[in-house]
Amino acid sequence: MNKDMPIKILLQQDVDTFYPVFTTVLKTEFPGYTPHVVQYLLKRIYTRDTLKFWVQRKEKIIIGAFENNSIVGFAVIDSPYGGVSFCRWFGILKEFQHKGFGTSLIQKWNELALDSKAHKMEVAGQPEAKVFYEKMGFDLEGLRKASYFGIDQYLFGKILAEPNSVNMTR
Repeated sequence: MNKDMPIKILLQQDVDTFYPVFTTVLKTEFPGYTPHVVQYLLKRIYTRDTLKFWVQRKEKIIIGAFENNSIVGFAVIDSPYGGVSFCRWFGILKEFQHKGFGTSLIQKWNELALDSKAHKMEVAGQPEAKVFYEKMGFDLEGLRKASYFGIDQYLFGKILAEPNSVNMTR
């Protein structure tokens, strides 16, 4: 991981700083979602309070990428389940893309997945992200046509270890 690109796990109290970046990225970097869908996601599912609750209960992990003490990118990851670490949201502010922040976030997520004994990492990405995830070592596992909120999504996976029933049920 690049030392010039600090990456850290956000705490419940960091959600207020994270949320404006999350909102901006959802509105600008997920072209498959209509403005109506983005508003629904932000007002009904991924509210500031809901994210705080999930982080406090360790149901979600939010990793932040920073430049000059400001969040410029993030990964919102579900707590591993059945041996799989699933990234729910992954985004970088437009002006910080193609500068290594995404790579650093993936590396941190990989480290966390291994630490939690996950045997696999998964992410569903919009078609625009296909090249990035493949470059990060993920395999394209399928296309989910007209998936959540009507958009096509690619499903990517990265095997980290052999599945282990003890680890999968911790």
